Amino acid sequence: MKIEQTYKIGLREVGMRNELTNYGILAFLEDIATYHSGLVGYGVEDIEKNNGAFLILDWNLEVYKRLKFNDIIKVRTYALPVEKTTFHCYRNFEIYDENENLIATAQSKWLFYNFKERKIEKLNSEKVAAYQPEGNVQETENKIKKIKEPISFESVKESHARRMDIDVNNHMNNLVYLKLAYEVLPEDIYFSDELKNLRVTYKHQIRLGAKIKICYSNEEDKHIVVIKSQDDTRIHAIVELW
Repeated sequence: MKIEQTYKIGLREVGMRNELTNYGILAFLEDIATYHSGLVGYGVEDIEKNNGAFLILDWNLEVYKRLKFNDIIKVRTYALPVEKTTFHCYRNFEIYDENENLIATAQSKWLFYNFKERKIEKLNSEKVAAYQPEGNVQETENKIKKIKEPISFESVKESHARRMDIDVNNHMNNLVYLKLAYEVLPEDIYFSDELKNLRVTYKHQIRLGAKIKICYSNEEDKHIVVIKSQDDTRIHAIVELW
């Protein structure tokens, strides 16, 4: 079952060119995914009851047209079926302008984390039945390819997890990783047009105060950012932009 929300693009969702940013799009997607989960009993207010929540593992975003400040945007989302017992599931998104023109699509991968037992729970069709899933799982899997860490990096910046970065799940919000990635992009890339394709894969959460390294590389016309622990022992996330 598809869920739809209509939004008006505000200042927080546009960049220096007055166009909807990738960060702004993901913010809308995060909002409607959270809204949908709340409708079926897996929302923010249900975390204690469920002993956990769905956490995101991957984003894949393709943008075809950039809307601007004050434009109307329509976002539709739906969960995909779980065809066998597994540790992850998928959710797709379609983004339209007010005239029903498709301007972007996105795919995402999720897991259910039990905060009480501190472990990932297995999923099956019964677990996600409340979402009334639909669609082709294989097509979505093909969109979310594994991202490899580059062999070397052109630049590295150090940072840490601030109080403002932490969300309701007591770790760095997934959108903050994208902001960190933009901090290490070359200036000519950062100040040019927003890149149309985005992949993010999350590996290990970042807690308040954790010291991290943001590492940049350019390979095969892709801008790759690896966010890792300061001692290089743990990768927190990998971001690809092209």
